[in-house]
Formats: sequence, C-alpha cells, structure tokens
Amino acid sequence: MEERMGHIVSQCRAAFKARKLHTYEQRMQALDCIDQFLVQEEEAIFHALKVDLGKCEGEASLSEFALCRSEIAYMQNNLKSWMAMKPAGRLLPFVLTMDTAGVQSQPYGVVTLLCPWNYPLYLTVVPLIGAVAAGNCCIIKPSEISPAMAKVFEDSLNKYMPKDCFPVVCGGIPESTALLKQRVDYIFYTGSTAVGRVVMKAAAEHLTPVTLELGGKCPTYIDESADIQLTAQRLICSKCLNAGQICISHDYILCTRKTQDKFVAAAREVLAKSFGEDMQKSPDYSRIINDRHFQRLSSLLEKTRATIAIDKGSDRADRYMGLKILTDVSPTDAVMQDEIFGPILPIVTVSGVDEAIDFINEREKPLHCYVYSKANDVVKRFIDETSSGGIMANDSTLNMQLHTLPFGGVGASGIGAYHGKYSFDTFSHRRSVFLRNQNMEFINTRFRYPPLNTTSLYALRELMYGVPGRSVVQWLKGLVVAVLALLGFVTVSLREQQPQRRLRR
Repeated sequence: MEERMGHIVSQCRAAFKARKLHTYEQRMQALDCIDQFLVQEEEAIFHALKVDLGKCEGEASLSEFALCRSEIAYMQNNLKSWMAMKPAGRLLPFVLTMDTAGVQSQPYGVVTLLCPWNYPLYLTVVPLIGAVAAGNCCIIKPSEISPAMAKVFEDSLNKYMPKDCFPVVCGGIPESTALLKQRVDYIFYTGSTAVGRVVMKAAAEHLTPVTLELGGKCPTYIDESADIQLTAQRLICSKCLNAGQICISHDYILCTRKTQDKFVAAAREVLAKSFGEDMQKSPDYSRIINDRHFQRLSSLLEKTRATIAIDKGSDRADRYMGLKILTDVSPTDAVMQDEIFGPILPIVTVSGVDEAIDFINEREKPLHCYVYSKANDVVKRFIDETSSGGIMANDSTLNMQLHTLPFGGVGASGIGAYHGKYSFDTFSHRRSVFLRNQNMEFINTRFRYPPLNTTSLYALRELMYGVPGRSVVQWLKGLVVAVLALLGFVTVSLREQQPQRRLRR
C-alpha cells in the first residue's frame, strides 16, 4: 500500500517539476477541465448525491453543483491579477528607496486533499479549484463513507484532467494512512476534530503545512427582540439542510425560557409548511449517510434526559431521521458534549445576553456563531466578545456563497481558511523578492562596510530610522543629517580621487 502511494506521489511530483501548471494559460485550462467534468457528468453527480445522502436535485444543485461552478468563474476572472507579483510598497528605510521589493505567489507543489462525505462534491471540488489556481498538482482522496460520489471521481475526473497531475485515490483508513505517510508539500483536510489531530500529527513528521477544516458545536443565540417567525423560518430550514449534516449547522440554541416557548411554536408551523405533516415523504429532505451514523444519533437521544418538544419521526431502514427539537436541555446532557452533526436541535435556556456569551466562551471556539436580534448593540457584543471561525447575524449558512469571505475555523474548529482569493493564498507560498540596485556602491563603502566611524554610524542610523512611527519632524531631521553626511563623504571621495588623476597625467 505504501509503495503504491509513494508511486502516486512521485508521479505527481514529476508532473509538477515538468511545470505543467506553471503558466496562467495552463491553470486556466485546468480550471476549464474541472468545469467540463461538472457539466458533462452532471447527471452522474446528481444520482450519486441522491444515493449517498438522499439529496434532491434542487438541494444538490444549489448547495453543491452551482457553488462549484461559481467558484471556478470567480477564480478565472481574477487569476491573472492574483498571479502577478505584488509590489511591497514604499521602501523604508530611505537607503533602500532605489531598490525593488515585492511578494510572489508560488505553488507549494504536491497537495493532498482529504475530503469529507457530507458535501462530497462541493467540499472536494472547491479546495481542488483553489489548489489548481495556485498551480499545484493534487492527490484527491474522496471519502469512502460517500461511495457513490467517490466512484464518480474515480471513474470520471481523469477523463478531463491528466492523471499524473490529479490522481484520485479511493479506499478507507488503510489508504488514507498510507497516503499520510508520504512526503507531500501541503495537506488540506476537511472532517472531524479527532481525525484532524491524526492528520496534523502525520504532517508533523515531514513538517508539512496543513489546513484543517474541522467543526465543533456552533451556538445560536435568539434574543428576545428577534422576529421569532422570521428566525424560525431561516433557522429551521438551514438546520434541515442535508438533514443537519453540515459543519456550520446550528448545533444548539441559547435563549430565555420565554423565547424558547415562542420559538418551538413557530418552528412547528415552519416544519409543517416547508416539509408537510409527514416529513419523511417530503422530496426536499435528505437522509442520514449510513446506518452507523443513524445509530450514533439515536444513541445521543437515548442518553439525553431532555424533553423532545418536536419529533418528526425516524425510520432506520430508510435512513430517515426527522428534525427533533429538545427543550429543558442541561449542559451536561450527551447532546451537549460533542458536535451533533444531524437533525437534533437542543435548546439551553439562559437569563440573557451576558450568560449566553459566558456559555459560549467557556467552551471550545466554534466554526461559526449565530445571533438573531433586532438590537444592534446585542449583535455588536457577540462580534466583540466571542471568538469563532465566522459569525452571522439574523440568517444562516449564506456566508458559504460569498467568495470574498474566508471560510475556516479557529482553535479546535480548524486552522486556515479558503474560498475565493483566500483559497489561492492558502495554496500559495508568499515568497519575498528583493532586487538591489548595483549602482552607487560608494554609499555602501562609506556607510555599510567596515571600518565604520562615528559619523558614518550616526548617518546610517538616521537613514535606517525612516520607519513608520517616527514623527515627520524627526524623520526629516534624520534625513537632513544623513544627506549632509552623504555630501561630506562624496566630497571626500572626490578629493581622494584627484591626486590619483594628477599622477596619471
């Protein structure tokens, strides 16, 4: 197994050294190939998402397929400017103003993409788009937990993209373990925090940089000032996306008891209106990925002592689990210990904003934080006084559609971020470039090289102090002193050269 993975990495590295993704034109063509894969294999992709997760065509299109194509278009529209070397700005200190400095974005080389099962198209293709735009070759490891989508990648991706640059590795833990033992230039992992630790430990063996897109328990605070009907509509429909199997899903709600009662009543109306009285028959509701995860969620409910205020039923044979809203939840309940990753929504009652903020800050930093409130000061407090990968007010999950926002966690919820320009930067090494002018060497002779005298040291110090933070008066004073010293040295140099010229005559 390790020999096979080593061969795959070697092929990828050879392709990268052959500069197959070096130029702007090569990268644009590779992005076009990804788009062709999506368009030509659309029917197979939608079928696979239906088989793996029970996703209807509407949800699969809006939450996966369309977002991938949108990301490609955004990359192609901006790639040329991103690839260009960026000037470092005005050069300070003053002695360097005649030189050139900039930042060059270089590809890392060979990238390993370890992809998840819950959004098996979007969370595989979007990192791939960023890596390709940055000029990297990629080893793509789809999740074995979504086998139908993994099969589409294995059978079809290399019809459009060269296999030596973009090999697809299917399999389970043995294949992932063998792949992680190989020396690559970057690892991008999306999944659980527990496996993220394993990935980071493996990366440390070769000092390989990583991006870890993890998860955590994303809190939601519903303020008493919030529009409850609107809040319920947006929150419930977002929670039901992919049957709650989404890393930025509302993991639990914090609110007062009075708000809890209003929200439960409004949620019941929203569920009936959006999914009908029998949620299992709704064509817009997905399924739990497999029996093991169905059992995991069922076990959480069995261990929790809370009241099930809303229960839309379950059917193990169909992998169907409808939304369950829990009230009277204790912080010590089983559903409050780890990320739920399913259609279970606990409500923990608090006295108000202060207790809610304290509750969030006492736990690991989440991937996302939500607050519903009409009061701007309440929203501002959550922005200022909590820490999370992202924060959103008065809606849910829409930040995934913004190319201009970074998506990623902090602390236990992840390392690094991507989407749009942030993807390009994630998969690029920002290399400093400094080009020195070869003229005026007499300045170096007098100021820089030994032996140094008191006057040259003072002048050099004044020139180097031309940095932000000094007042304009101080900087000008230093400049005047340095210029006078420079003129003195030039005069001395000319005088020293005159006797030599006379001797030549």
